[in-house]
Amino acid sequence: MSVFSITYKGPMSFFLEGELDIATVPSLTAAIGGSIGAGGTITLDLSGLTFIDSSGVGAILKAGTDHLPNGCILLHGVRGAPQRVVELMGVDKTTNIHILPCLIAV
Repeated sequence: MSVFSITYKGPMSFFLEGELDIATVPSLTAAIGGSIGAGGTITLDLSGLTFIDSSGVGAILKAGTDHLPNGCILLHGVRGAPQRVVELMGVDKTTNIHILPCLIAV
């Protein structure tokens, strides 16, 4: 069983921690569902993620698609293994999903 938590950090801002995979994607979808389509920027702080698989990336990509045309998703603090997966899957080439690296050491 995957360990995952998502914390609401204010309007349209969420902190993800642990493993985002096929077992935990429903938690992400439920947490950010109310923000999708509202317009503006949804911030997902991924600095606490230790693992993400293709279903986790797929959920973020779907959220980005569903949030069009009035909003974007900002991925903050992507690092380590999750960063490699996000890069390999070409998330940075998506129109309304932006990656903002964080230089603060964890």
